[in-house]
Amino acid sequence: MSSSARKRTTDRKRDKAPASHALYENPRIYDLGFGFRDIPRECDGLLAIAARHGVKAPRRVVDIACGPAHHLREYSRRGLEALGVDVNAEMIAYARHLNRQAHLAVRLRKADMRRFRLPARVDIAQCLFDSFSHCMTDADAVATLRCAAAALRPGGIMILELTHPADYFERDEKRTVGRWIQRYDDVTVKTRFQTTAIDPVEETYVKSMVIDAAYRVGRETKRIVDRQLHRMWLRGGFRNVVALSGAFEIVGWYGDLTPRIPLSMRPASWRMVVALRRRNMRP
Repeated sequence: MSSSARKRTTDRKRDKAPASHALYENPRIYDLGFGFRDIPRECDGLLAIAARHGVKAPRRVVDIACGPAHHLREYSRRGLEALGVDVNAEMIAYARHLNRQAHLAVRLRKADMRRFRLPARVDIAQCLFDSFSHCMTDADAVATLRCAAAALRPGGIMILELTHPADYFERDEKRTVGRWIQRYDDVTVKTRFQTTAIDPVEETYVKSMVIDAAYRVGRETKRIVDRQLHRMWLRGGFRNVVALSGAFEIVGWYGDLTPRIPLSMRPASWRMVVALRRRNMRP
């Protein structure tokens, strides 16, 4: 088979790859399924990372692919101006509902992470929960980085939370849990998560998730099945798109959302978190 024929075959496979947005179109169940995250602690760690790299008294922060915007509400409680961007209309509507309930002025807008603008420059940009892996190509990643840089003041910090590389290649000792249960007053949510169809050549994988929400009274169990093709971001590939963007320098690698844990193969290093400093860019 010729190289061009192989490329066409690969393109067809990619076009037919399973894709679903069911997880994001059911934002409350998504939120309940991932309710285990300690948002105040994570915000402490994110602010500590930014402080380590020169942003010690931030005034504004943007969360790119903000989802339910829990981090932004926590920042708002601490007196920061909080802005969020997400491409999913249902998720934005849900986050606005939570903002109203909390009586917090978090500013949200529906926009693609590769194409967004903010009304004012921010000190910190963050993109958490492996959302950057939606950037399937180098061009997607460069566009996202340049948009984030345009939103940051010179010297501002961007923090990305990515999957630890070991989770792609270690079968027996995954750093992320594959099954968990969250119990609430009205519903029990069981979640199963898998990283499947790992392709080290194409540097892609399928993120597979099944969530069952069993309600106490009056509603049938709701099942969400979500399968999405993602980019496998490793250090070398990420360094490459940062260089191509011309917008950032990498200033730190961490194994969790805290500056206390360096990126390594030790068990405590369960994520790949990278801190970027915005370069001075031409207008």
